Order: sequence, then structure tokens, then C-alpha cells
Amino acid sequence: MPSGGSEVIDALRAAAGERLREGATPAAVCGELAAQTPWWWDAVLAVGQTLGLPESELLRRLHGEPDRVQGEFRPGEEDLYGELMETLGVFDVAKQLDERELLIVEQLRSAMGAMGGVASGRALGLSRRFALRELASAFRSLAHSGPRATCRRPAEFWEALVRAGELLESEERNEDGTVAHTLEECRAHLARSMRPQRIHAEADEKRQRDQHAEHSHPHRS
Repeated sequence: MPSGGSEVIDALRAAAGERLREGATPAAVCGELAAQTPWWWDAVLAVGQTLGLPESELLRRLHGEPDRVQGEFRPGEEDLYGELMETLGVFDVAKQLDERELLIVEQLRSAMGAMGGVASGRALGLSRRFALRELASAFRSLAHSGPRATCRRPAEFWEALVRAGELLESEERNEDGTVAHTLEECRAHLARSMRPQRIHAEADEKRQRDQHAEHSHPHRS
């Protein structure tokens, strides 16, 4: 693929390191560096390698040829190019999850399995949030969307979210209490979804009692 060569990439990498240390996002830095070279993939390499990501991994995450991807943009759209790299997760650096966070992810994945289907793009976005430890955000996203209308296990979906929310709430540091508020909504949804099951269970119990009474006291001729 076309490139400005190792010297250009080295210079871009030095600039990327400085901007990232200043607190700029990888997407913003990529856009800034792409504006400095006609080979935008060199900007991706500079940012990715500064973050410790090899080119082979960057290419895998791109899901396409760098030249073709750049061809979808016009000069002056370097910022949009950087945003695309962010959306695709090209610059994601996975973070180590502790035991509690792993349990939360397990419950969130259980909810995803019970919700009646997840679009591939949505599943990718949620997986990225798991890897980046953005678990509260993933929790709120799933609670906001809820199960699909065709979902046959709504109670299982809400029950998994309640368990995840309780684990999140135990260490919530947000003053706005967004996790606690969403958790209460999930509990309310769970109660509503359990109501039909309780009605059916009570009806089954009544039928069993009636049958037992009939067998215990048969009609006399």
C-alpha cells in the first residue's frame, strides 16, 4: 500500500505520542495527522503503534483495504476518517477486567442472549464497551432498548439486567445515580414480565388442587 516511508511514519508517531499525552483522543490525533500526509494510513499506523497495536491488528480491525477506505473520503475530511477508525474500534486497547466486572459482563451477555436477537453492528458496539470497561454504558444501552417484540424470554432478559445493575450499583461513583435509576426501571420491567408467569402458575396450581379434590372425593352413585 502507498506510504510516505519509515521516516514519515516515525515523525507522525512522535507527534501522535505528544498529542496523546496531552489528552487528545486517538480519533482526533488520527485526523490531525492525516491532514499532514497524502497517505492517511500512515496516520493510523502512527497512532496505533503509539498505543502498542501492530499493523497486522490494525488491518484486521479495519475490515478493508486502506486505499479503498481512504478513497471514500475527500480532502478536508480527515477528521471524519479518524472518527471512522474510532467507530470500527481500530484504536481500542482492551482493559483488564476484575472479577466483579467479569460477572457483570456475563450477566450483560446473558441479557443479549435472551433479548430475541442482536444486530451485528449493535453486538460489535457492545463488545467494544465490554473490552473498554464501559460496563455502565452497556447496561444503560441494553435497558433502554429492551427485548425485541418477538422475544420469548423477557423475564430472563430483565432478570439478567437486574443482576448486572446490582453489581454495578455496588460501586457506582457517578453522582447522578444513573445506574441506580436504570436499575429501578429494570426491576419494574421484571415485575411486569413475571406477572403472566405467576398467573399461569396460579392457574396450574388451582387445576392440580381441583384434580386432587376430585380424586380424593369421587362422586357417589
